Amino acid sequence: MGDQRVLVIDNGSYECRVGWSDCKEPELRFRNVLTKPRKDRKKEAIGSSEGSGTTSSAVEAPAEIQVGNDITNIEAVRAHLKSPFERNVITNWNHQEQIFDYIFTKMGFEGQENIGHPIVLTEALANPNFCRQQMSELLFECYGIPAVSYGIDALYSWDYYQQSRRKVSDALIISFGYSTTHVIPVLEGKIQLEHVRRLNVGGYHIITYLFRLMQMKYPVHLTAITISRMEKLVHEHCHIAVNYREELVKWAQLDYYEEHIMKIQLPYNAVTATNALLTAEQKQEKRRELALRLLEIKNRREREKLREDEQQLFVYNKLRQLYEQQKLQKFERALEQQQIGTLEELDSLIATINSRIKRAQERAQSAPRPSKQQDKLDKMPKPPEGVTQADWLADIHDKRDKLLRRKQARQQQRSEQAKRHTHAAQERMRIISSLAKSEKRRKANGEEEDDGFGMNDNDWDVYKRINRYNDDSDSDADNDQLLEFEKILNHYDANFDDGSVNVQAQSAAENYQLHFGVEDIRVPEILFQPSMIGCSEAGLAELIAFVLKLFPAEEQQRMVDHVYLTGGCGQFRGLKERLAKELLEMRPFQSQFAIYESDEHTLSAWLGACVQAEDPGFGQTLTTRQDYQERGSEFFREHKASNLFYPTPKD
Repeated sequence: MGDQRVLVIDNGSYECRVGWSDCKEPELRFRNVLTKPRKDRKKEAIGSSEGSGTTSSAVEAPAEIQVGNDITNIEAVRAHLKSPFERNVITNWNHQEQIFDYIFTKMGFEGQENIGHPIVLTEALANPNFCRQQMSELLFECYGIPAVSYGIDALYSWDYYQQSRRKVSDALIISFGYSTTHVIPVLEGKIQLEHVRRLNVGGYHIITYLFRLMQMKYPVHLTAITISRMEKLVHEHCHIAVNYREELVKWAQLDYYEEHIMKIQLPYNAVTATNALLTAEQKQEKRRELALRLLEIKNRREREKLREDEQQLFVYNKLRQLYEQQKLQKFERALEQQQIGTLEELDSLIATINSRIKRAQERAQSAPRPSKQQDKLDKMPKPPEGVTQADWLADIHDKRDKLLRRKQARQQQRSEQAKRHTHAAQERMRIISSLAKSEKRRKANGEEEDDGFGMNDNDWDVYKRINRYNDDSDSDADNDQLLEFEKILNHYDANFDDGSVNVQAQSAAENYQLHFGVEDIRVPEILFQPSMIGCSEAGLAELIAFVLKLFPAEEQQRMVDHVYLTGGCGQFRGLKERLAKELLEMRPFQSQFAIYESDEHTLSAWLGACVQAEDPGFGQTLTTRQDYQERGSEFFREHKASNLFYPTPKD
């Protein structure tokens, strides 16, 4: 294509990366989603003069579509996010066109009718012909590009990995995508498309699984558990266990749990006790100021409402004068403008507003009613006559201390009763045993006659003696009295502290924490055990074993000599070790294998496409506009990193 620069677009279902092929990194990276916010509620009123008789109209400002990095608060519009992808295949072409508009605008093509640069574009493995046909029509017809080259992201990544190493013609590529995971065998430098297998589990399912686990674990913090927070946890903290069952056993141990648990503090604003340093008089003065402020706000609102009613009444009286002056045409037009149906309805509105104005004026002239806050202050107990406030508060402190000591004594007694050898427990058991013994003698005689127990009032004292040692509740009167004392002390004594505020302040912040523990290994484990999320497919290890069995032993060995991991989920810690363990179990005894990782899991596909675009034979991989016009929109030129072209059968 001459000396034209090549635009490389790695169109992933999670993230899109765009840049020029002669650059070392993409110039544009963004989430491959868009949203259309609700229409702007701000209306521009277009008014007319009073004599024209036309009503004012409102025009709604059109809502702009936000794409990728332009979405300021992605959590606020999470429910309205749109993606052109259905799993890893593009199905919504209106959304894809809007994303292309965003890309070309950001890359400096705004206002140009045609994009005069060839494009290298990634697509899904085994992309349907219909999807490629729609993509070619969009690029050639709508944007007027000169040529396009389609390729598979995993194969581009493999090409980039080989650039700085020796060329290898055989490999087993494991591509971890956002929606799917593929096991791709490559022999003699060519993809074995008929033996490729797909696992419908990817990064999306891992993030969603963690999101649901944390929601079920902490139902009171549903609003704080967001997809963005879960994505950060998955990307930065999750890892794959080499032996999943052994790791679960470790997490069941309390010491291991406390050592490895990660506590995530949610946003929490501690309540500071600012009133603790104020005296009783200062607290009362602060309450009075608050009451006066609220009363002033209420009066101001009533004055504003009264002013609006007076203005509305003036307008309605003007309308009534038009009717009395027999200006019926203007009267009808004015009624329509004010959205009033008939003269009777106008008179009813005038009467209603008059009564409302009259009530407001009467309230303003009447004496102000005491506020509820003032009523509470007036009902607060006062010191008795002849007793100073200090002596009164000291006496209340003494009474409260006596009540607390009595409650503590009861608590101590209850704890002692739990022990078998205390005096109270032994006395209670002696009484119960003597009663049971007399009852047993009566039944042994075989007589059903009444023994006379209960005829004398003193007989019932035995239950009082038993209950004396089984006092398991505090007196309600004591509890009420204690609450009353604390209420008085809280109001009058600035230095009073019942001890509960500090404990609550310490524990409140802990209630706003998320504990991230066993989820660290449980969430990414679904790659190897999809049944954990209800998926009936085989796990990644079984899928690899199935693909290898499709080839002879010699070709199997050639492929496992270069097992290559690429894609976002390939960054999980422990993945390489886990796959080594699985391959060791499935491969023959003492056979060799090697696992390699991508240097740039998320960028390697884009960098590999840049490597192809700079290759001298790049022109042979381009599908030109002439090819599109002569051979149809589904046609594309094959190359070592592309899908295979199978024309759609004609009817």
